[in-house]
Amino acid sequence: MTLENPGIPRVYWKSGAWRYKCNARQKALVGKSWIRLGETAKEAQVAYEQWQERLFPKAGMGCIFDRYEAEIIPAKPAEATRRSNLQELKKLRSVFAECEPSDITVHDIYRYMDARGVQSKTQANHELALLKHIFRYAQRWGIVEHNPADPVTKFKLKPRDRYITHAEFSRFLKFTSPWVRRYALLKYKTGLRQRDLLTLRLDQLTPDGIVLRSSKAGKQAVIPWDDELRRLVQEIKADNLGRGKQGPTLFCKRDGMPYNKDKFHSRWQYGMRKAMHEGQVYRT
Repeated sequence: MTLENPGIPRVYWKSGAWRYKCNARQKALVGKSWIRLGETAKEAQVAYEQWQERLFPKAGMGCIFDRYEAEIIPAKPAEATRRSNLQELKKLRSVFAECEPSDITVHDIYRYMDARGVQSKTQANHELALLKHIFRYAQRWGIVEHNPADPVTKFKLKPRDRYITHAEFSRFLKFTSPWVRRYALLKYKTGLRQRDLLTLRLDQLTPDGIVLRSSKAGKQAVIPWDDELRRLVQEIKADNLGRGKQGPTLFCKRDGMPYNKDKFHSRWQYGMRKAMHEGQVYRT
C-alpha cells in the first residue's frame, strides 16, 4: 500500500497511523509526546487543524518559536547548524516564550544579552543572530511589523592574541596520544575545519586526492596526495581496525560510527592532558 504523505511538519507514520511529534513545549501543553491524527492523509489534515489551537497557542513568542522550529530549522542544510539552533532556541524560549512579540523591546533584548554575556559572550551572539532571524520570519508571516532585535549589536570578542609556534606544535605532537597526533597532523596538512575532518567519508578519498566540500565555504576542492598525507590516512584506518572496525567516515569510534562533538572532545582532551603531563615529566 502506498501512503499519501499529508505534508504536515513533524508528522510521521508510526504504529499504523499518521502521528504528530510534539516538541518539549507542546508536550507540556497537551501531556503527550505523540498525537494520533488518522490513518489517511485527509484524516491527518483534518485532525491536525483541530489540534492547532492547542499546539500553537496564540499567546506569546512560543507560537513563533514553534513554527520556526517546525518549518525553518529542519530545512537548513547543515546538521550542525540545525543542532545548534535547537540548543539556542531553548535558551530563547526560557526567557521570551510567554512574551507577546509586540511587547518585546530593544531594551529587553539588550538585558538578555547582558545576562547571557556573563556566562558566554559567544553563545549570546549566536542566540542574538537566531532571534533576529526568527523575527524576520515573523515579519514575513505577517505577525509583526518591526524587528526589535535588529538594532541590537553583538559583543565584540577579543581575537586570539597569538598563534601556536612550530616548536610548540612539534612538542605537543611528541607527547600527545597517537590518535590526537594523527588528527592534528591531518588538520595541519589539509587546513580543514573540525567539522569537515570528522565528517570526512572514505568515498572522498579518490586516486587524485581528497575531494571535499568545505562546510563553511561550500566550495568543492581536491587536496592532492603526497607521501605524508597517504601515510597519515593509512595509519588512521589501521588504528580504526585495530580498535574495532572502519566505518564510512575516516575518523570513527570503535563501532564504526562517526564521532559526535562530545566524543571527539573527550579524546582530544585526553591527548591534551597526556601531552601536558608527559611534557612536564620530560622537562623535570
